[in-house]
Amino acid sequence: MVRVLGALLGWLAGSVLRIRRRHVEDSMRAAGIARVAATARAMYASLGRSAVEFLWMAARGRPALAGVRFDEASRVRWQEALGQGSGVVVAASHTGNWDVAACAVARDVEILVVTKHLRVRWLDRFWQTTRARLGVTLSDAHGALSRARPVLRRGGVVAMMIDQVPLSPSHASPVAFLGQTAATDRAPAALAASARVPFVVAAGRRDASGDQVLHVLDVLHPPPRPSRAWVLEATRTATRALDGFVRAHPSQWLWLHRRWKPMLRRTSPCRTTPSSSPAAASPAA
Repeated sequence: MVRVLGALLGWLAGSVLRIRRRHVEDSMRAAGIARVAATARAMYASLGRSAVEFLWMAARGRPALAGVRFDEASRVRWQEALGQGSGVVVAASHTGNWDVAACAVARDVEILVVTKHLRVRWLDRFWQTTRARLGVTLSDAHGALSRARPVLRRGGVVAMMIDQVPLSPSHASPVAFLGQTAATDRAPAALAASARVPFVVAAGRRDASGDQVLHVLDVLHPPPRPSRAWVLEATRTATRALDGFVRAHPSQWLWLHRRWKPMLRRTSPCRTTPSSSPAAASPAA
């Protein structure tokens, strides 16, 4: 039922209403994705299914998360990162069903997601309330640092998106992503560096059976004295890892997002330092 309803919703959004369909296909072509039309249809179907899965999760609660799992190698890397006891900053992305993934992680560890609000207030209340009810602590981008540090000190997880345009141009650096230059937020790497915690690059996908599979793409460890250069290189490394994942699973990323907006003003790649406050942290969806 979830598969059928999701496919129907995706078909309505992508083929009937054609919501940002031209942008999606143009972005795929720029990235060199094969079979653009078919991949776009699969992306809309996956997005529709994610919406239905979220409604199912809202109705059933944690039993609806039974199909979420790490692949074996990623499970080991994830447990090793958490096992250090210092907390983890996750460079998250709009891959697979990211909301379901966050709620699944919350079953086992405290997680703070830096988030934004939807424009439709009643929908935003439903979205935020459902995630909070399932154990996900939420924070607006502004003031996120003051809430993130205690979570990390308790050995928890702070998740921040790396695949959307940063709120603050001063925290952005131009980084190659899927064939184009994208303004990329350094705040997640800066937080990991300043807190001296592992920086985990994560992504998710839906397998053939419909289960959510979580992947740890890379784990970066800040040096004892992280530099501005380390923050920038960690941001680039995380973006390259996500680029490779999306190319391998192109229907599992949210191509609707206007990822390649021009940078609003020239920014220095060294503006954000490990000791500075990523107060305008990139929001997670």
